[in-house]
Amino acid sequence: MRIQKFDNINFKDHHLVGLVWPVVSSRTGEAYKVQMTDYGFSCNCTAGSIRGKCKHAKQIADLLTQDDWKAPVDLF
Repeated sequence: MRIQKFDNINFKDHHLVGLVWPVVSSRTGEAYKVQMTDYGFSCNCTAGSIRGKCKHAKQIADLLTQDDWKAPVDLF
């Protein structure tokens, strides 16, 4: 798998490294896995595996960098 980096996230030793987010494709409904590593995000979709850039990883990066994001209560 290839790695997608985002300049606004410091991945090295981030507390979420190793976490996997399930992301459902808006087009096909297929579920993909986006994982944070020490170097960026990886995704098991075709674009993420071949090019290293996909909208699923961007979706997670956008979620993590929102100023007003709050964790859902039912997560804890």
